[in-house]
Amino acid sequence: MFIAQTTEQQKLLRWLEEQFQPDEIRSVETVAKNAVRIVDRNYDSTMVVCRQDGTIRLVRPDAEAC
Repeated sequence: MFIAQTTEQQKLLRWLEEQFQPDEIRSVETVAKNAVRIVDRNYDSTMVVCRQDGTIRLVRPDAEAC
């Protein structure tokens, strides 16, 4: 998958392993120290963010900006 370089990325990696089967994710790209972009087997992409309180949040690319 990808190599976690920060504590937040380690949390994201564990979360991804719990939520998805290995064949469901095509790639994982580091975006920031607390965020990754995943591409699924259908080539849809989603951002996954580890917030300061430790919660994990999926951010869809079609979500409205605040």
